[in-house]
Amino acid sequence: MEFLDVLSRHYEILLFTAATKPYAEAVIGELDPSGEYFKYIFHRAHCLETKNGYRIKDLRIIGNRDLKNIVIVDNLAHSFGYQISNGIPILGWEGDPFDTELKFLAQYLLDAKDHENLRVYNEKHLRLKELAKLSISQLQI
Repeated sequence: MEFLDVLSRHYEILLFTAATKPYAEAVIGELDPSGEYFKYIFHRAHCLETKNGYRIKDLRIIGNRDLKNIVIVDNLAHSFGYQISNGIPILGWEGDPFDTELKFLAQYLLDAKDHENLRVYNEKHLRLKELAKLSISQLQI
């Protein structure tokens, strides 16, 4: 709740999930029952589906918004594959009460909030386009 409270002061927050509409509404009902934080809900019907069944979240469906002002946070990087420079990958939450991912994400977003183009900010700090071009052998895992 602290994450939503702090970030909603600087960003318009939308829920964009590959889950069904009833699931999305249930999540919003738990996280934001008063409708204070989430301005819009996008769900499975708003995603594109690949022939392999992957759901892609094409940010161009968000009307009257310039892509340079939009970021998407997702635990599945392919979800924002059409606009990789808008994407911020995050580890999925597994119920660990000591998980600090949202703490780091909040700081990243607060640091980014005054930049004119969030895509450029992401490209500089996350370098996902460069990572996507590397082969597995180049990653030295």
